[in-house]
Order: sequence, then structure tokens, then C-alpha cells
Amino acid sequence: MSRHNMRDMDSASKLLMAHEKMAMHTIDFILRKSGYAVVEGSMQRRPAEAIAKIPGLKRLYKKVCNDVVWELEVAAADGPPVRLLAAFENQSYPSLVMPFRGLMSVTVRMAAWRQETEDMHNDRQELHSHQEVMDGVLPGDKMTPFIPMTVYFGNDAWTGPTNLPGMTTLPEGLRGYFAESPCNLLSFRDLTEQELSEMRPGPLRAVAKCIRYADDPTRLLHEMETDPSFQSLPSAVYGVVKIATGMDWLKPKKKEDNNMQKQMSAVERFLRAEGKTEGIAIGEAKGIAIGEAKGKIEGKIEGKIEGKIEGTENTIRSFIERKRSRHVSEEDIFEELRLDFGLDIQSARRYMEPSLVNA
Repeated sequence: MSRHNMRDMDSASKLLMAHEKMAMHTIDFILRKSGYAVVEGSMQRRPAEAIAKIPGLKRLYKKVCNDVVWELEVAAADGPPVRLLAAFENQSYPSLVMPFRGLMSVTVRMAAWRQETEDMHNDRQELHSHQEVMDGVLPGDKMTPFIPMTVYFGNDAWTGPTNLPGMTTLPEGLRGYFAESPCNLLSFRDLTEQELSEMRPGPLRAVAKCIRYADDPTRLLHEMETDPSFQSLPSAVYGVVKIATGMDWLKPKKKEDNNMQKQMSAVERFLRAEGKTEGIAIGEAKGIAIGEAKGKIEGKIEGKIEGKIEGTENTIRSFIERKRSRHVSEEDIFEELRLDFGLDIQSARRYMEPSLVNA
């Protein structure tokens, strides 16, 4: 991703993760193995830059600035709700220092909490003993849990470390003595089919499928047709998808039109424009269907899609003429007609006329 695109992605992803439903589904997905889920109605945006107001932390904060911060409650099925802060770091490339940035982010937050708590107790003249003055906190003072989360929008696999030991030469036997500091990564490009199915229907799953299937438009079109996640989306989804995948033909027709399923005709036009002359498949609806894509798209849908959408009688006759121009034998053309288009012997003969074919 170019430097210009990285800047665009930074802005677009911040808008997207500031959307409550997108953030809630992302937190639920990252925490899914813990048994905790976001309590509906508990999400509140928090200014990411507020911590910079703490004296002495402004310079350090600039190095570990979180993109979007949410305060919320999570709860297990059989337990009380827990208040926490979820801080999103949106990545357009696989950072080699992401766990360190997460650790520093937590450290800065803890330092800010300690400073604020000490100031509060000093104002109330509650710190008396040497220990209380040195610590700045009293028994019962607890910091709101702060969990850094990394959302990777890149179209290549994540190759960076996912925890602090991965940045070191630490042997396995010593890992228990070292801070783990996981970056709690969500990499759309690396999601499995099972993980995609575990996502709640909504903007998160729509973005995930657009990035995951960016090199397979046929599959993406199928997902857009069948997944209700594509029906109602925040407009920020389109900006992120366009930058991450290069699919600039995918955009709302109107400002208020956020039904991505209405964009399927754009996908079909794209496939027809990029399709090549091999691997033709006959259309099933209105004589038009998506051809079998035999090749992979290189990069961001700039490569070749070997396939084409056809389905009329003129298309079949054009297919025959192309084969003849390449000096393919009549017998081979006849067999390919029957195999590729599912024609019976009589129909294949009719298209082959006036040539004589012995089947």
C-alpha cells in the first residue's frame, strides 16, 4: 500500500471504527473465546487524545496514540458486567513493533490513571503515610481495564509479531517470566471460513468478506447475494474497502444508499470488462451468469480474471468462431460445446451447422 493510500486508510478506518456497531462487533469477535460479550447500550466514545493533557505524558503519547477508544461494559453469561476501555489501532501494513506499541499504550494509560488518582487524593488531603505519598494511590483504587486491539486492513497476510516475546529471542521456557502484551490482532486477510461464520451479521463481516475475497470476485458476488450483512452499511465501509482492495467500482449510488447488495450489477460489469476468452460459462438468470474464474487476481484486482459472462445464442456462435479461427478441429469444438455449455447432441449439431460433425 502506497504512503498516500496509508494516509487515506488511516482517516477512513478511524471513521469506520468510530461507528458503534462496527466497534461493538469487532470487540465481540476479538473477545469471543473469553466468554464475554459487549453489553448492549453500554458503548461510549472516549477522546483518544485526552491522555495527552496529563503533564509529562504528551510527548510519549504521540508515539503510542490510539486511533479510536471506546468505554463499554462486557459480561459473561453468568457474571456481572465489567467496565473496560478498548483502544483500536488501525493498521494498513504488518507492523513489526505492534506488541510494543500496545504495551506502551497500556503503560501510558496506567501512568495517567496513577497521576489523576494521586491528584484527586492530594486535593482531598487523603495521603498521609510515607507509603501513601510514594504510591499516590490508596487501597480500593482500581484502574479501569484497558485492552489494546489491532485491526489490520491490509490485503496481504500479517507477517508481524502478535505478542511481545515474538519481538525477542526469548526461549519458550522463559516466557512465563516476561510480559506477553498481545496486540489482540484482527487480520481480515487471514480469517478462516470458520472465523468468518463466527462473526455477527453486520458491517464487520461485510468488510471482512470484501478483503478476504478481494482476489475472488465470483465468491464475493455470491457473498453479497446471500449474506444479509451487505444490506445496511455505514458509508465508511466503502472508503475502507476501496482503499484496501482497489475496488473503486464498489460505492453507494446515492449518499443515503448503503445497501451493498445493490452494487452486484457493478460487480457483474467489472467481471465482464476484465474477463478473458477462456473458461466461459453460460448464464442461468436472464441469460447472464458469472464465468468460471480460472486465474488469480494479482494484487488489488488489477490482474487477470480468466472467465467471462455469456449466455445467449450469439455468444455460443462467437465461441465456435473463435475456436475455428484458432484451427481447433470440428470434433473438439463439438465436444467442448457439449461439455462447457451442457448441450445435448442435437443442440450442439444445430449450432455447428453447416459444418459436418461426426459424434
